[in-house]
Amino acid sequence: MNNIIEQVYCNPDIYKISVPLTGNALKNLNSYVILDHGESLVIDTGFRTEECYNTLMEGLRTLGLSPAHTSLFLSHLHSDHIGLAQYFNYPDTTIYMGKEEYSYYSNMISGGRNPRGFNGERFLAEGFPSAELEEAHRSNPARIYLPSETFPVRELSDQDKIKVGEVELTAILLPGHTPGLMCLYLEKEKIMFTADHVLFDITPNITSWPGMENPLARYIKSLEKVMTYDVKTVFPAHRNLSGKTMEQRIAEIIAHHTTRLMEVIDALKEKPGANAYEVAGKLTWSLRGRSWEDAPKKQKWFAVGETLAHLEYLEAQGRIRKDKENGYYLL
Repeated sequence: MNNIIEQVYCNPDIYKISVPLTGNALKNLNSYVILDHGESLVIDTGFRTEECYNTLMEGLRTLGLSPAHTSLFLSHLHSDHIGLAQYFNYPDTTIYMGKEEYSYYSNMISGGRNPRGFNGERFLAEGFPSAELEEAHRSNPARIYLPSETFPVRELSDQDKIKVGEVELTAILLPGHTPGLMCLYLEKEKIMFTADHVLFDITPNITSWPGMENPLARYIKSLEKVMTYDVKTVFPAHRNLSGKTMEQRIAEIIAHHTTRLMEVIDALKEKPGANAYEVAGKLTWSLRGRSWEDAPKKQKWFAVGETLAHLEYLEAQGRIRKDKENGYYLL
């Protein structure tokens, strides 16, 4: 094996290909490959960049695989997970993706090329400066590294099964991080591929999605759902594998969002009537020593989206209200 690929489980054989996301805070994508009885399944791909493509293909060649003769599972629509999907579009390859997620992705890309499309108009209404929005749109990897071509998928619904040789995987619908994210579960082996639903080194971004009501509440409900599964081994999509149990990490994630909600409340105490952009500027973010004013615009985009998710959650709980001018007040 080379330094980009590692066997992380035996019987069935599971390998991790570390796909670099150079220049991105995520650092890497863990693309997993399951091999059993001459069949294979690749889980997620990396960005649509030459570096990601070369790394993934080198990993597959090391395993004696080709994208023309394997299956591919796409956990959700973010570009670091589906960016290279078009390169698996062969007659002998099946590309699996959740039904809700694929539908949302198909609708999103039709308006996502325009900075005022998708969530742009809402962000402007919530105080995001127009010039900053344009810059965020130009530099946002979530947009620029998406597939450049469409690709057909075999749509999955909650609890659908995928067979790889004699290995059976269950697709679990867990909305929150995106509207239709799916994880894969191997019941016999008690293995869960958690994608971005549960990460161990960082906290998944929970943002506002058009047409998805109260994403933070949906995410917390999905955390509770995944806790009902008997899991001994967790394979997340980013950074390092962890010695923590999934239950321990989920408790930490919920505590993080509880703290974030209190920060939002404190921000509105300090400035009643603030919009989402102003509230985001008062919260705690990992900005590497930079002030909110000097933060990269693409980071502001993610921060405002996450702030909106927390504002929606508090509004649904009846703890804050929003006025016609898109300002928020405590109740």
